[in-house]
Amino acid sequence: MRHLKLAVTALFAALAFTACDEDEFEPTPAPVSGLQGAYVINQGNFYGGIEGTLDFLGFGDNKYVRNFFASVNGQSLGDSPQDGIVYGSKLYVAMYGSNLLWVLDRETLEIIGQVRVNEPESVIAGNGYVYVSNNDGYVTRVDTVTLAVMGKLPVGPNPAQMTVTGGYLYCSVSDGYNGAGNYADGFRVAKIDLHRFVKEKDITVGMNPGPIAADSEGNVFVVARGNYGNVPPKVQKITPADQVTDFCAASNIAVRGTTLYAIYNYTDFSSYPYTGELTYSSYDTRTGQVVKQQLLPAAHLPVQPIDIDVNPVNGEIFIGSEYSAYDYNAPGYVYRYSATGEFMERYGAGIHPCAVVFK
Repeated sequence: MRHLKLAVTALFAALAFTACDEDEFEPTPAPVSGLQGAYVINQGNFYGGIEGTLDFLGFGDNKYVRNFFASVNGQSLGDSPQDGIVYGSKLYVAMYGSNLLWVLDRETLEIIGQVRVNEPESVIAGNGYVYVSNNDGYVTRVDTVTLAVMGKLPVGPNPAQMTVTGGYLYCSVSDGYNGAGNYADGFRVAKIDLHRFVKEKDITVGMNPGPIAADSEGNVFVVARGNYGNVPPKVQKITPADQVTDFCAASNIAVRGTTLYAIYNYTDFSSYPYTGELTYSSYDTRTGQVVKQQLLPAAHLPVQPIDIDVNPVNGEIFIGSEYSAYDYNAPGYVYRYSATGEFMERYGAGIHPCAVVFK
């Protein structure tokens, strides 16, 4: 599971010791995402028996509507939504606990259909298809017209998030359930040729890779999340030539153009008393230089950040947050900032708001 799984893993470890991505492959023009509003995916709490919800924020009237999916469709969204993407006229939502991909009308949120997939973690689009990373070790390709599964490609244990650039799909392979073995079968990003739907290679990266994004220059940035102990998270840069270098310290990222927005939220659970650090910064993806060291105002910081997304149209920053640290049962918040980090608004969201998808 994209976010709650990691938080629970870290908590257990303590006791024992994430824009919609745009690409150039859509065969027909589509409305620009980010003009009308945003859908907020709330994961709920599967272990607490709390289902996920899907909210909507309209940019025109600044109206935030809780549980919009249920009000439109007269039914629950389901268990443990992880990720979503707007592609063409549809919104796709990956439902980890319900083992399905919702296919919804982009404008009305009415149900168009569903695709049965195993433990979907992340969803991305390109070349006329939607791709789903499955926690059971595969990337699934789905036809956007027929909604038929057009193949499953093995990539490795516990694939996490994906991004698309330059004719390739990049999928972080975490081996995320193997903390006891130091995630030994992870340490890689699978590079998949979109047109042939074959894995071209594995690119070696740091421990436990997760969040991943691409800039407008074709560079890919992946968070190696470490072990939630003595190996802290870091961001690595993969060039179009597949060269890997360390880039900055961060546990979650979003990228727009040539700017990378970074949250560094790290607690070392390997020794007591626990030590932690929480910062928000932005970087130039071409040079690695800091654009803004303190990105957000100290008076309006998220309580406990989960996710960061950036509106591709105007660069506004959205951060999902828990109600409080380690509270997985209370409704959280979505914080909205300008492209330069000025606080704009805080919205009351559902439980564990884990993704913002721009309409």
